[in-house]
Amino acid sequence: MLWYKAWLETRSRFLTCLATLSLFCAVFVGHAQTLLRAEWTDDYRRLLFVAQQYIVIIWVLAVVLLGMGGIVREKSIGTSSLTLSLPVSRARLLASRVGLGVVQAIVLGIVPWTTIFLISSHAGMPISISQIGFYLLLLIGGGLAYFAMAILVSSSVEGEYTAPAVAFGLVLVTAIVFDAWLRPFSLWRLVSGDQSIDRQTYLLSHFPWRGTLASLSAAVSMLLVSVRIVQRREF
Repeated sequence: MLWYKAWLETRSRFLTCLATLSLFCAVFVGHAQTLLRAEWTDDYRRLLFVAQQYIVIIWVLAVVLLGMGGIVREKSIGTSSLTLSLPVSRARLLASRVGLGVVQAIVLGIVPWTTIFLISSHAGMPISISQIGFYLLLLIGGGLAYFAMAILVSSSVEGEYTAPAVAFGLVLVTAIVFDAWLRPFSLWRLVSGDQSIDRQTYLLSHFPWRGTLASLSAAVSMLLVSVRIVQRREF
């Protein structure tokens, strides 16, 4: 029931983001392939790297949107009493949102790259499943911190538009600050593959395990803090 409730709350956002990502990948890669030949392997690998940069932008915006909502938002619009009357804990309510959100985030990563793989295979382009898996691990493993941040903001900030504004602001500010002064620790560059790409061959050459594990640890920490905030908050 709780998962279904979370699905009803997020399905329009999820399906819209999924369609946007899939359509973008189909159009972008399909058009780019008309300018390339199958034997131009380095150029095609560069195309995949560029595609990841755009996918990251749309994917991060999508998971931040999926992280919005919950009983704090319901309080601001006056519907939280019904949710709080359910015979379940606040932690379980939040866990159902987080669980569904993680599944949706994974799907939003898999479907676009599956689209690229199918289009590339049909066109006879040299695409590697291992490279696709590499990009997916970077996107999902590192990027879930953005989703956790959105959950934390939505658990702390009231308002239909205030919480999304704060969340998107944090994404933008942290990307700028880390890129300017702390580039080796930039989560955005980690997720986009910038820290792993070989600029000669445009192959992802090494997986940043430390950065990915640090990002996942930060995501878990933010989710635990979100649970504590929701449990202690007055509604």
